[in-house]
Amino acid sequence: MIEFVRFLVPFLAPLPIGVVCIFLALFFLLFRLRKLATFSLLITLCLFLVLGYGLPARQQLEELERRYPPLDIEKIAETEQRQIRFVVVLGSSNTTDPALPESNQLDTASLYRLVEGIRLQRQLPQTFLILSGGANQDPRANAAVAGRVAESLGMDSGRLVIEERPHDTAEEAKMLQPMLKDMPFILVTSAAHMERAMKLFKEAGTRPLAAPTDFLIKDNNQLVSSSFVPTCENLGLSQRMIYEWAAQVWNSINRLIP
Repeated sequence: MIEFVRFLVPFLAPLPIGVVCIFLALFFLLFRLRKLATFSLLITLCLFLVLGYGLPARQQLEELERRYPPLDIEKIAETEQRQIRFVVVLGSSNTTDPALPESNQLDTASLYRLVEGIRLQRQLPQTFLILSGGANQDPRANAAVAGRVAESLGMDSGRLVIEERPHDTAEEAKMLQPMLKDMPFILVTSAAHMERAMKLFKEAGTRPLAAPTDFLIKDNNQLVSSSFVPTCENLGLSQRMIYEWAAQVWNSINRLIP
């Protein structure tokens, strides 16, 4: 079912919906249904203008991403620091291409998460770095690819734990719980994904400390030329927000399934 959800979400993105509306307009024009054709084109124009300016995705993503600030190890009490044994990096996706270095085969989110996980683990040398993530659209497990990239960046293989079984965040929380138990640990994932991940890990009976990374909204309060026109970047942010909505719906449905 989760694979079906991942397959469906791209079709709900702004660009495919806009293209469908344009084809509908051409179809209506073919049969001289001009009012319907005009209506379809107006929907397309409004869609691309509103979402192209990042409304409402930018504001909602910023609110979602800022609910947990970046983790500062120095602000964690020393007694709690000594209890931390694991830094958990949640999986994302990867694409096998032998012509590219493995660091380029990880998607941007996965690479950001891995780098942040390594950075935090080095500040807490007593910890192990858990890389989680199974095989989804690619035959190779995300955790396995991330593990090899981590070693190439100087990570001690003796401090790595590779968990290749989970296919989504709910499975990651469930499968890692026996190892994490009720001790505090650092949870690394994308900022937009953090609230959902924290909720699932807490429901599994664990004690995560949020360490968000991969922030999509970076506002320096400066106006540039792209601030005045619709952009593909903003359409991508809208698609990311749609994915989070779909994931939240899926998690709600999943809780109802025994």
